[in-house]
Amino acid sequence: MGRKVILSRKGFDETTGGKPSPIIDNKFISLPIPRADSDVFYKDLRLNQDENYLTVMKDMGIKFYSEAHLDPDLTSDVKESRDKNWRGLFGQSGKSQKRLMDERVGKGDIFLFFGWFREVKKTKKRWRYVPQALNIHAIFGFLEVDKVVDISADGTLPSWAKYHPHFKDQHEYGDKFNSIYIATPKFTKCESKPGWGCFNYDKQLILTKDGAKNKSIWKLPSCFQEERDQFYPKMDVWKILSNGSVELQPVGRGDQEMYISSNPDVVRWAEDLIKSCPIYT
Repeated sequence: MGRKVILSRKGFDETTGGKPSPIIDNKFISLPIPRADSDVFYKDLRLNQDENYLTVMKDMGIKFYSEAHLDPDLTSDVKESRDKNWRGLFGQSGKSQKRLMDERVGKGDIFLFFGWFREVKKTKKRWRYVPQALNIHAIFGFLEVDKVVDISADGTLPSWAKYHPHFKDQHEYGDKFNSIYIATPKFTKCESKPGWGCFNYDKQLILTKDGAKNKSIWKLPSCFQEERDQFYPKMDVWKILSNGSVELQPVGRGDQEMYISSNPDVVRWAEDLIKSCPIYT
């Protein structure tokens, strides 16, 4: 079987965080979900040299959280110091990890991480949501898998990765279905890029149908026409449009790993996104 593409929902949503992550200075900035006692503080996550995530969150009216679950971890600059061997990481557990295992997700497969976003600009020295900006779902990052480490089976994790919450706090994830995905050093289809990263804003990355008031109404390219059964949850809306693209709307939130498929046309679509869209790491 060829490589697979996984659409994975991450970051703030209505039930975890309550507000959209910001698009700032043409970058998707995915806010990691809150998690008590993680020992990773929003005030220590760097937006740039002068500002941290907590400052931005307070400006946007997000005032109830202090600690974060930094996962996926895709940008080196978000933390002040990194091991020289550091690469992008993603952890998964429970029923979502069982699904990834059942689908044999592993080396060479591509995670495309998506979330809820809205444009933000600085007004009178404070970050504010742009009044007319739409709420959208967009792909904000990716990780090409080099290795999967099964933490629940005492898999060996490199020393530089042992800060990750799915290892450091592994007792909280039960005694099975807890794994960490380590990115490839370089993206195999474009070795000038690493095997992980976050995206700058690009229209190709927007999943929400143009002009839709509901961010969960998506428009995907024609390579998804036969892919309805690869989505979880089931679809409330699934329409093939006159230009061949697919309009869809899921029933509810569903699993974090919303879509898994080895359709070669979808794989090429994902590879082309990573090759053509600017990233930051």
